Amino acid sequence: MERNPWWRGNLPAETSSFVGRETEVRELVKLLDEASLATVTGPEGVGKSRIAVKAAEECRDTYLDGVWLVELSGESNGDLLAHMVAAVLGLREESTRSQTEVLVEFLSRKRLLLLLDTCERLLPACRALAGRILAGAPGVRIIATSRRPLGVDGEALLPVEPFRPPDPTGVVRAESNDALRLFLDRAEAAVPGLNLDDGGLAAAARICRRLDGIPLAVELAAGQLGTMPVEPFAERLDGRFAALSANRALVSQQQTLRTAVAWTHELCTPAERLLWARLSVFAGNFDTEAAVWVCGDEHLPDVPGLLAVLAGKSLLIRVPGGYRQLDTIREYGRERLLALGDAERLAERHRCYYLDLARRADAGWYGPDQEQWARRLNFAITNLRVVLDSGAPGGPLSVEIAGALWILWFCLGRLREGRYYMKRAIEAASPTDPGLPKLLWADGCVAMAQGDLESGRRRAETALAVALQWGDHEAAGHAQLRLAVRALCVGALEEVEPAVRRVREYFRRAQIMTVSEPLALVTAAMAVTWRGDFARAITILEEAQGLCESHGERWARATGDYVLSIAQLGLGRLEEAEQAARRSLAAKWRLRDTTGVALALDQLAVIAAVQGDGYRTARLQGAGMRLWAAFGLRGFGSEGMSEPRTVAERTARQLLGDDTYDAVFAEGHDDDPDSAVAYALDH
Repeated sequence: MERNPWWRGNLPAETSSFVGRETEVRELVKLLDEASLATVTGPEGVGKSRIAVKAAEECRDTYLDGVWLVELSGESNGDLLAHMVAAVLGLREESTRSQTEVLVEFLSRKRLLLLLDTCERLLPACRALAGRILAGAPGVRIIATSRRPLGVDGEALLPVEPFRPPDPTGVVRAESNDALRLFLDRAEAAVPGLNLDDGGLAAAARICRRLDGIPLAVELAAGQLGTMPVEPFAERLDGRFAALSANRALVSQQQTLRTAVAWTHELCTPAERLLWARLSVFAGNFDTEAAVWVCGDEHLPDVPGLLAVLAGKSLLIRVPGGYRQLDTIREYGRERLLALGDAERLAERHRCYYLDLARRADAGWYGPDQEQWARRLNFAITNLRVVLDSGAPGGPLSVEIAGALWILWFCLGRLREGRYYMKRAIEAASPTDPGLPKLLWADGCVAMAQGDLESGRRRAETALAVALQWGDHEAAGHAQLRLAVRALCVGALEEVEPAVRRVREYFRRAQIMTVSEPLALVTAAMAVTWRGDFARAITILEEAQGLCESHGERWARATGDYVLSIAQLGLGRLEEAEQAARRSLAAKWRLRDTTGVALALDQLAVIAAVQGDGYRTARLQGAGMRLWAAFGLRGFGSEGMSEPRTVAERTARQLLGDDTYDAVFAEGHDDDPDSAVAYALDH
């Protein structure tokens, strides 16, 4: 099993050694024993985030429900803070209530640690949300990092200052000074095999003193040692600060850091400086493809090589899948981009790239690369928000990208965030915008997934009418599918198959292949299954499976396998039913579709009950219940979905007795999700 499985938290792996700050880490861990909110405060560049992450790692095992990092660097929309936290926690947004209300209710039953990093950008929103969480979730502890305190009652503060600079009067010993230790550690990374004599150590100590022991400034200086030896470097740095101020006391820490950043910029090559400026258009994480597309041209032909160079100089942070910039570095790059007069052009390229990414994800979702597209969209979420929050909400780009991201909103569970953006775009869009029908049916799809069937119906009916008026048969097919789903949800089963036939006819007229066609067949099969015609349901599902297999598609196929298991069980084919449910479980687990995983576990428990295996039934039902609770999933309360679960429990209790059932159910409930899925697949 992985050391830090995804369902227990998301703390990043260390990409460089942790130097110094042991005292601050211990103090922060101690503060969490005494207060529900501990905020690490201090000026930019002192390492607040590193201290917070290290402390969170130290006390990980204390929190049964995990340790979760919410990175707010690059975020600018405080209205979405609760959505950001929910997405990190894996909380599927299936309610029409306030996201903050749902989040607090979800957390009220948890024992977890939440790390809100770089709160100064969204300080009022962080203050309000932290207060609500702490009032309603007694098992939750929060670490915040911010240049200023949040201002919440009971907040404990851990002020962090720069490292103590080396003593100018004593013998230079690296092991006795954290600033010097950090410099030497990062210098070794920049220049492998570096070995400084006494003069070199003295020069390194001078550099640390000149930089006031500010960790980020020290790291930047160390990263430049590939360009010149340490002693000339120290001399040039002395000259730079002498020019800044004849009176050292008048130079603040902020000025020191800015001077270090500016001097680092000067020491970079012209190409490195240009890429640094252009990269400031990104917020949060970005990958190499995005950097090449947005920043590359005849002036920057080798963006991948330059990215590696900037990362080696501590000007970029490597993250799984790509890079990100520290706020201080990004802000300086933004100033340079504005000075170059190129900010608007780069912003437009940034918007165009992420619109293209959304288009490609939409087109590629019906294929073998779903897992890759899911990762890419989630990785890009901060930059996608930048695009959605820039420009006119009802402009053509905003309308198109909000609709194209229906996969992110619906398939990947960001329902309320999706409705936030889609509703805003719908209200501002021109009635003649060609992207409007798609936006309408996408909003209807998400509304129905939240259980808001009437809003979903109205959106779908409007989308269908507009699409047919404009001859947009692709949008008409998607809108008609939403109406078929609504008929299924309200029990109008006789309406489902005719609606699905219209869906397929619209898609044929549009001459397109879309994942919504097998989904339509799965919807029809579910209606037929609930009517008791299991053989016909299997025939429909075989056609859906054929479509999925021809495209290498997994997500809709796994949903179809779940329905197939129900139909096979209805015909008494226990082995086939179990195989289909296991296929569904395995695929949904890989895609992290927690609702699909919980449903598949429930179905396997029902099959075990029919097989007369009370122990397996009880254990799987316990594991399923933990998943429903762990991810805040909304149970399916319709009779067709809930009755088999109830009958299976009754059967298992009769087989085992109430006391044994409860004990085995507790065993399953205590299983972590990895173990529960492994048990379901291997036994």
